[in-house]
Amino acid sequence: MKTYFKVLIVSFLAIASTLSLTGCGTILSSSTPTIVVWGFQDEDVFKPIIKDFQSQNKNVNVTYIKKTLDANYENDALNSILSGAGPDVWAIPNDWVYRHKDKLAPMPDTLLSSKKIVAKDYFADIILKDNVIENKIYGLSPTVDVLQAYYNPTLFDSAKSAFDKANQNNDALRTQIDKIFNNFPITWEEFNKIIPYLTAKNGATITTAGAAIGSAGNVSDSADLLSLLMLQNQTKITADDLSQATFNLPVKNSANQDVFAGKNALDFYTSFSNPGSADYTWNSAQSNDIDAFVNGKVAMIFGCSNLAGYFRQVYPNFSFAQARVPQVGDTNSIVDFAKYTTYVVPAASPQQANGWNFITMLSTDDASTYRSATKEISSRLQQTDVNLKDRGAGTPDAEQLKTASDWNKGRYPVELDNLFKDAINRVEAKSTGSQASLDTAAAKATEYLRRSGW
Repeated sequence: MKTYFKVLIVSFLAIASTLSLTGCGTILSSSTPTIVVWGFQDEDVFKPIIKDFQSQNKNVNVTYIKKTLDANYENDALNSILSGAGPDVWAIPNDWVYRHKDKLAPMPDTLLSSKKIVAKDYFADIILKDNVIENKIYGLSPTVDVLQAYYNPTLFDSAKSAFDKANQNNDALRTQIDKIFNNFPITWEEFNKIIPYLTAKNGATITTAGAAIGSAGNVSDSADLLSLLMLQNQTKITADDLSQATFNLPVKNSANQDVFAGKNALDFYTSFSNPGSADYTWNSAQSNDIDAFVNGKVAMIFGCSNLAGYFRQVYPNFSFAQARVPQVGDTNSIVDFAKYTTYVVPAASPQQANGWNFITMLSTDDASTYRSATKEISSRLQQTDVNLKDRGAGTPDAEQLKTASDWNKGRYPVELDNLFKDAINRVEAKSTGSQASLDTAAAKATEYLRRSGW
């Protein structure tokens, strides 16, 4: 793999050099240029956007190809780019921008200035954090997505009714717990309070889980959930210069005491798969979280906005509701985990100017069209108040844009995510303790962060 990427980078540079020598690199002169767009959305999402773009750029054709973000996507794209087949506009996860920055063409400065747009005043902070490197814009997106909760209202109502019946003589407790059921847990403390009532067991076997959280292999967004918990607990995940993974190290709290925030996050996450914990509700023997959810075997799961579209399309009769992810509470800042698609232009593309023109229109003029179809949050900078009590049930909105965060995984985001999953697996299997598991993960993560070549 190391040799492959070294050859790949050399090939990219050679192609870029050849294109510049032949006068290419912006618009093909021999015929009507075509830009190839790779994305994850249905073609219908892009049809009106392409129509609008071509109406304003009559000498440019656009071909859209829907792709699936799977294990082969990255290599397929890089091989296709090298062969000259595109994409000229490439959809990638937001944590891939830093990984591929040396193979990407930055945005021409004139594109935003011609629209009288100043990036820092127009786009949300998370867009700039992920896509601006050394004062150059390498990617843009019309929307931002964040991790959210999905829950089964039927299972919630059943658990609430059973709880009320069992506690009919305790009005104070019923009022407290009913409020959480009705509004969805705002904090993780509230989340823990209702987990036992949502969990059903037959002996040691979990027949209905309260939430799909605690293990790695059957929780689709396990690494993102652990990242979220670390950020919410104010873990310093890496050194500022990306020279070292630091999520296993202590941080100072307000009382200047050492706190192992990363360990606390991992302990909390794995408590839900620990049979000895009061929060035990899930384990590696359960089916995949999404399958369990649609089959009524788990009351809550976590995912992004595209999951709602999947449920409506594949399971149109399945009833579900959405909610914002719980928070640590009043003592810590509100943190949502950003996870979205950003659009970039490969440096080897002969259509760099047209590609960036398309991305700029997509992220500004046509952003509302894209947003309406995807149901994601606008990437436009917005002034909104952030209040813990306003969270709970309901789809994420502009408020989550202000609290959206993530962390720079360097050039190996998939590998670092897998290290988080491995850390979870070790704790669940009780092969090591949580601190030792994080120490192992951090040592390997530091190796990835320090790699100078592919």
